[in-house]
Amino acid sequence: MVPQVVALFPTDTLLGLRETSHLILQGDARAALRLVADASVHLIVTSPPYWNLKRYEDAPGQMGHIEDYETFLSELAKVWHEAYRVLAPGGRLVVVVGDVAVARRKFGRHLVFPLHADIQVQCRKIGFDNLNPIIWYKIANATLEVQNGSSFLGKPYEPNAIIKTDIEYILMQRKPGGYRKPTAEQRELSRIPKELFNRWFRQIWDDLPGASTRHHPAPYPLELAERLVRMFSFVGDMVLDPFMGTATTLIAAARWGRNSLGIEISPKYVELASARFAREAPGHVLRLNHIGDSSDA
Repeated sequence: MVPQVVALFPTDTLLGLRETSHLILQGDARAALRLVADASVHLIVTSPPYWNLKRYEDAPGQMGHIEDYETFLSELAKVWHEAYRVLAPGGRLVVVVGDVAVARRKFGRHLVFPLHADIQVQCRKIGFDNLNPIIWYKIANATLEVQNGSSFLGKPYEPNAIIKTDIEYILMQRKPGGYRKPTAEQRELSRIPKELFNRWFRQIWDDLPGASTRHHPAPYPLELAERLVRMFSFVGDMVLDPFMGTATTLIAAARWGRNSLGIEISPKYVELASARFAREAPGHVLRLNHIGDSSDA
Protein backbone atom coordinates (compact mmCIF):
# COMPACT_ATOMS: atom_id res chain seq x y z
CA MET A 1 0.00 0.00 0.00
CA VAL A 2 1.34 3.44 -0.95
CA PRO A 3 1.09 5.84 2.00
CA GLN A 4 -1.11 8.85 1.42
CA VAL A 5 0.48 12.24 1.68
CA VAL A 6 -1.26 15.31 3.02
CA ALA A 7 -1.03 17.21 -0.25
CA LEU A 8 0.95 17.13 -3.47
CA PHE A 9 1.23 20.91 -3.67
CA PRO A 10 1.89 23.64 -1.13
CA THR A 11 -1.48 24.98 -0.01
CA ASP A 12 -0.69 28.49 -1.15
CA THR A 13 -0.57 27.36 -4.80
CA LEU A 14 -4.27 26.62 -4.59
CA LEU A 15 -4.95 30.17 -3.48
CA GLY A 16 -2.64 32.10 -5.75
CA LEU A 17 -4.33 33.05 -8.99
CA ARG A 18 -1.27 34.09 -10.96
CA GLU A 19 1.13 31.19 -10.39
CA THR A 20 0.15 27.59 -10.94
CA SER A 21 1.78 24.24 -10.16
CA HIS A 22 1.86 21.21 -12.43
CA LEU A 23 2.98 17.68 -11.65
CA ILE A 24 3.17 14.32 -13.39
CA LEU A 25 3.15 11.10 -11.40
CA GLN A 26 4.59 8.31 -13.53
CA GLY A 27 2.88 5.13 -12.42
CA ASP A 28 -0.34 3.15 -12.32
CA ALA A 29 -3.36 5.35 -11.57
CA ARG A 30 -4.75 2.70 -9.23
CA ALA A 31 -1.75 3.19 -6.96
CA ALA A 32 -0.77 6.79 -7.73
CA LEU A 33 -4.17 8.15 -6.75
CA ARG A 34 -3.56 6.92 -3.21
CA LEU A 35 -0.99 9.71 -2.92
CA VAL A 36 -3.64 12.37 -3.46
CA ALA A 37 -5.28 13.82 -0.37
CA ASP A 38 -9.02 13.53 0.24
CA ALA A 39 -11.19 16.27 -1.31
CA SER A 40 -8.15 18.08 -2.77
CA VAL A 41 -9.20 18.08 -6.45
CA HIS A 42 -11.88 20.31 -7.97
CA LEU A 43 -12.18 18.73 -11.42
CA ILE A 44 -11.14 15.50 -13.11
CA VAL A 45 -10.99 15.43 -16.91
CA THR A 46 -9.84 12.17 -18.46
CA SER A 47 -10.28 9.53 -21.12
CA PRO A 48 -9.72 5.95 -19.95
CA PRO A 49 -7.99 3.33 -22.10
CA TYR A 50 -10.12 1.75 -24.79
CA TRP A 51 -10.56 -1.90 -23.93
CA ASN A 52 -9.09 -4.25 -26.53
CA LEU A 53 -9.36 -1.68 -29.31
CA LYS A 54 -6.28 0.54 -29.25
CA ARG A 55 -2.67 -0.56 -28.91
CA TYR A 56 -0.93 1.45 -26.19
CA GLU A 57 2.71 1.52 -25.18
CA ASP A 58 3.47 -1.60 -23.16
CA ALA A 59 3.95 -1.00 -19.44
CA PRO A 60 3.29 -3.20 -16.41
CA GLY A 61 -0.35 -2.71 -15.43
CA GLN A 62 -1.47 -1.26 -18.79
CA MET A 63 -5.26 -1.52 -18.44
CA GLY A 64 -5.98 -1.12 -22.13
CA HIS A 65 -4.44 -4.52 -22.83
CA ILE A 66 -6.64 -6.51 -20.43
CA GLU A 67 -8.31 -9.28 -22.47
CA ASP A 68 -11.56 -9.78 -20.54
CA TYR A 69 -14.09 -6.94 -20.65
CA GLU A 70 -15.55 -7.55 -17.18
CA THR A 71 -12.05 -7.67 -15.67
CA PHE A 72 -11.25 -4.41 -17.45
CA LEU A 73 -14.36 -2.79 -15.97
CA SER A 74 -13.54 -3.96 -12.44
CA GLU A 75 -10.02 -2.52 -12.69
CA LEU A 76 -11.40 0.74 -14.09
CA ALA A 77 -13.80 0.97 -11.15
CA LYS A 78 -10.81 1.15 -8.79
CA VAL A 79 -9.86 4.44 -10.44
CA TRP A 80 -13.39 5.83 -10.12
CA HIS A 81 -13.47 4.92 -6.41
CA GLU A 82 -10.26 6.90 -5.87
CA ALA A 83 -11.59 9.73 -8.04
CA TYR A 84 -14.62 10.01 -5.78
CA ARG A 85 -12.41 10.20 -2.69
CA VAL A 86 -10.04 12.88 -3.99
CA LEU A 87 -12.76 15.13 -5.43
CA ALA A 88 -13.99 18.00 -3.32
CA PRO A 89 -17.75 17.94 -2.60
CA GLY A 90 -19.51 19.24 -5.69
CA GLY A 91 -16.50 18.45 -7.89
CA ARG A 92 -16.95 16.74 -11.25
CA LEU A 93 -15.50 13.68 -12.91
CA VAL A 94 -15.67 14.28 -16.67
CA VAL A 95 -14.95 11.17 -18.75
CA VAL A 96 -14.44 11.30 -22.52
CA VAL A 97 -15.21 7.80 -23.79
CA GLY A 98 -16.54 5.92 -26.78
CA ASP A 99 -18.21 2.55 -26.94
CA VAL A 100 -16.13 -0.36 -28.20
CA ALA A 101 -17.20 -1.89 -31.51
CA VAL A 102 -15.57 -5.25 -32.24
CA ALA A 103 -15.24 -7.05 -35.54
CA ARG A 104 -16.98 -10.20 -36.67
CA ARG A 105 -13.62 -11.71 -37.61
CA LYS A 106 -12.52 -11.50 -33.98
CA PHE A 107 -15.66 -12.34 -32.00
CA GLY A 108 -17.66 -14.29 -34.58
CA ARG A 109 -20.25 -11.55 -34.81
CA HIS A 110 -20.32 -7.77 -34.81
CA LEU A 111 -21.20 -6.27 -31.43
CA VAL A 112 -20.70 -3.14 -29.37
CA PHE A 113 -19.60 -3.09 -25.74
CA PRO A 114 -21.41 -0.13 -24.07
CA LEU A 115 -18.40 1.24 -22.21
CA HIS A 116 -19.98 4.64 -21.60
CA ALA A 117 -23.09 3.12 -20.00
CA ASP A 118 -21.07 0.70 -17.88
CA ILE A 119 -18.98 3.58 -16.54
CA GLN A 120 -22.14 5.51 -15.67
CA VAL A 121 -23.49 2.51 -13.75
CA GLN A 122 -20.18 2.06 -11.94
CA CYS A 123 -20.08 5.70 -10.89
CA ARG A 124 -23.69 5.68 -9.71
CA LYS A 125 -22.95 2.69 -7.48
CA ILE A 126 -19.91 4.48 -6.05
CA GLY A 127 -22.04 7.48 -5.08
CA PHE A 128 -21.69 9.97 -7.93
CA ASP A 129 -24.65 11.96 -9.19
CA ASN A 130 -25.07 11.20 -12.89
CA LEU A 131 -25.66 14.35 -14.98
CA ASN A 132 -26.52 14.79 -18.65
CA PRO A 133 -23.59 13.91 -20.90
CA ILE A 134 -22.38 15.81 -23.93
CA ILE A 135 -22.49 13.91 -27.21
CA TRP A 136 -19.32 14.64 -29.19
CA TYR A 137 -19.91 14.06 -32.90
CA LYS A 138 -16.35 13.45 -34.07
CA ILE A 139 -16.90 12.07 -37.55
CA ALA A 140 -13.62 13.62 -38.72
CA ASN A 141 -11.68 11.09 -36.62
CA ALA A 142 -14.19 8.49 -35.47
CA THR A 143 -13.08 5.69 -33.16
CA LEU A 144 -13.75 2.65 -35.32
CA GLU A 145 -12.67 -0.95 -35.18
CA VAL A 146 -12.77 -1.12 -38.98
CA GLN A 147 -9.37 -1.68 -40.53
CA ASN A 148 -10.16 -1.45 -44.23
CA GLY A 149 -11.21 2.20 -44.40
CA SER A 150 -14.67 1.34 -45.73
CA SER A 151 -17.42 3.92 -45.39
CA PHE A 152 -19.91 1.25 -44.30
CA LEU A 153 -20.10 -1.99 -42.30
CA GLY A 154 -21.94 -4.81 -44.03
CA LYS A 155 -23.02 -5.36 -47.64
CA PRO A 156 -23.30 -2.01 -49.44
CA TYR A 157 -26.77 -0.56 -49.98
CA GLU A 158 -28.59 -3.55 -48.45
CA PRO A 159 -30.66 -3.69 -45.25
CA ASN A 160 -29.10 -4.64 -41.92
CA ALA A 161 -25.80 -2.84 -42.37
CA ILE A 162 -24.10 -1.78 -39.14
CA ILE A 163 -24.29 1.81 -37.90
CA LYS A 164 -20.76 3.11 -37.48
CA THR A 165 -19.36 4.73 -34.37
CA ASP A 166 -19.22 8.45 -35.11
CA ILE A 167 -19.68 9.80 -31.57
CA GLU A 168 -18.06 9.79 -28.18
CA TYR A 169 -19.65 10.58 -24.85
CA ILE A 170 -18.45 13.24 -22.44
CA LEU A 171 -19.83 11.81 -19.21
CA MET A 172 -20.61 14.11 -16.29
CA GLN A 173 -20.38 12.65 -12.78
CA ARG A 174 -20.66 14.94 -9.76
CA LYS A 175 -19.66 14.20 -6.20
CA PRO A 176 -22.58 15.23 -3.96
CA GLY A 177 -22.04 18.31 -1.87
CA GLY A 178 -22.69 22.01 -1.60
CA TYR A 179 -22.11 24.46 -4.39
CA ARG A 180 -18.73 26.15 -4.64
CA LYS A 181 -18.11 29.54 -3.07
CA PRO A 182 -15.26 30.96 -5.15
CA THR A 183 -13.78 34.31 -4.33
CA ALA A 184 -14.87 37.40 -6.23
CA GLU A 185 -11.52 37.41 -8.03
CA GLN A 186 -11.89 33.77 -9.05
CA ARG A 187 -15.39 34.41 -10.38
CA GLU A 188 -14.28 37.41 -12.41
CA LEU A 189 -11.20 35.69 -13.86
CA SER A 190 -13.18 32.56 -14.74
CA ARG A 191 -16.08 34.17 -16.60
CA ILE A 192 -16.94 32.68 -19.98
CA PRO A 193 -18.04 35.04 -22.78
CA LYS A 194 -21.74 34.74 -23.65
CA GLU A 195 -21.15 33.44 -27.17
CA LEU A 196 -18.89 30.65 -25.93
CA PHE A 197 -21.15 29.86 -22.99
CA ASN A 198 -24.14 29.37 -25.29
CA ARG A 199 -22.10 27.17 -27.65
CA TRP A 200 -20.46 25.03 -24.98
CA PHE A 201 -23.36 24.40 -22.60
CA ARG A 202 -25.41 22.35 -25.02
CA GLN A 203 -25.67 18.60 -25.31
CA ILE A 204 -24.30 18.00 -28.81
CA TRP A 205 -20.86 19.20 -29.91
CA ASP A 206 -20.31 18.94 -33.66
CA ASP A 207 -17.66 21.61 -34.09
CA LEU A 208 -14.62 19.71 -32.79
CA PRO A 209 -12.77 17.23 -35.02
CA GLY A 210 -10.72 14.46 -33.46
CA ALA A 211 -7.04 14.95 -32.67
CA SER A 212 -4.03 13.47 -34.44
CA THR A 213 -3.10 9.92 -33.39
CA ARG A 214 0.55 10.41 -34.31
CA HIS A 215 1.90 10.17 -30.75
CA HIS A 216 -0.99 8.51 -28.90
CA PRO A 217 -3.64 6.05 -30.15
CA ALA A 218 -6.62 7.76 -28.48
CA PRO A 219 -6.09 11.49 -27.94
CA TYR A 220 -8.67 14.20 -27.59
CA PRO A 221 -8.07 17.70 -28.96
CA LEU A 222 -6.68 20.46 -26.79
CA GLU A 223 -9.70 22.66 -27.47
CA LEU A 224 -11.97 20.00 -25.97
CA ALA A 225 -9.88 19.91 -22.78
CA GLU A 226 -9.81 23.71 -22.62
CA ARG A 227 -13.58 23.89 -22.89
CA LEU A 228 -14.11 21.39 -20.09
CA VAL A 229 -11.53 23.03 -17.82
CA ARG A 230 -13.17 26.42 -18.27
CA MET A 231 -16.72 25.07 -17.97
CA PHE A 232 -16.28 23.17 -14.72
CA SER A 233 -13.48 24.81 -12.73
CA PHE A 234 -12.36 28.21 -11.51
CA VAL A 235 -9.00 29.91 -11.85
CA GLY A 236 -6.72 28.56 -9.13
CA ASP A 237 -8.51 25.19 -8.91
CA MET A 238 -6.83 21.78 -9.06
CA VAL A 239 -7.47 19.69 -12.19
CA LEU A 240 -6.56 15.99 -12.34
CA ASP A 241 -6.15 13.55 -15.22
CA PRO A 242 -5.49 9.97 -14.04
CA PHE A 243 -4.94 8.73 -17.63
CA MET A 244 -2.81 11.65 -18.77
CA GLY A 245 -1.44 10.41 -22.10
CA THR A 246 0.43 13.31 -23.70
CA ALA A 247 -0.70 15.97 -21.18
CA THR A 248 -3.60 17.54 -23.07
CA THR A 249 -5.54 18.19 -19.85
CA LEU A 250 -2.49 19.59 -18.06
CA ILE A 251 -1.76 22.01 -20.89
CA ALA A 252 -5.37 23.20 -20.90
CA ALA A 253 -5.23 23.75 -17.14
CA ALA A 254 -1.99 25.70 -17.35
CA ARG A 255 -3.24 27.93 -20.15
CA TRP A 256 -6.31 28.89 -18.13
CA GLY A 257 -4.77 29.48 -14.73
CA ARG A 258 -5.54 26.16 -13.07
CA ASN A 259 -3.18 23.81 -11.22
CA SER A 260 -2.87 20.30 -12.57
CA LEU A 261 -1.84 16.76 -11.76
CA GLY A 262 -1.42 14.05 -14.38
CA ILE A 263 -0.89 10.33 -13.88
CA GLU A 264 0.53 8.18 -16.67
CA ILE A 265 1.78 4.60 -16.63
CA SER A 266 3.83 4.69 -19.85
CA PRO A 267 7.38 6.13 -19.63
CA LYS A 268 7.25 6.96 -23.34
CA TYR A 269 4.06 8.99 -23.00
CA VAL A 270 5.49 10.78 -19.95
CA GLU A 271 8.51 11.78 -22.03
CA LEU A 272 6.30 13.00 -24.87
CA ALA A 273 4.03 14.81 -22.41
CA SER A 274 6.92 16.66 -20.77
CA ALA A 275 8.24 17.88 -24.11
CA ARG A 276 4.79 18.86 -25.33
CA PHE A 277 3.97 20.73 -22.12
CA ALA A 278 7.17 22.77 -22.49
CA ARG A 279 6.21 23.69 -26.07
CA GLU A 280 2.53 24.42 -25.58
CA ALA A 281 2.47 25.87 -22.06
CA PRO A 282 5.60 28.02 -22.04
CA GLY A 283 6.40 29.79 -18.81
CA HIS A 284 4.89 27.03 -16.66
CA VAL A 285 7.02 24.59 -14.69
CA LEU A 286 6.15 20.88 -14.89
CA ARG A 287 7.52 18.55 -12.21
CA LEU A 288 7.84 14.77 -12.51
CA ASN A 289 7.75 12.08 -9.83
CA HIS A 290 8.11 8.35 -10.44
CA ILE A 291 6.22 6.18 -7.97
CA GLY A 292 7.11 2.75 -9.34
CA ASP A 293 4.89 -0.05 -10.51
CA SER A 294 1.64 -1.12 -8.89
CA SER A 295 1.77 -4.86 -8.19
CA ASP A 296 -1.00 -4.76 -5.59
CA ALA A 297 -3.55 -2.56 -7.40
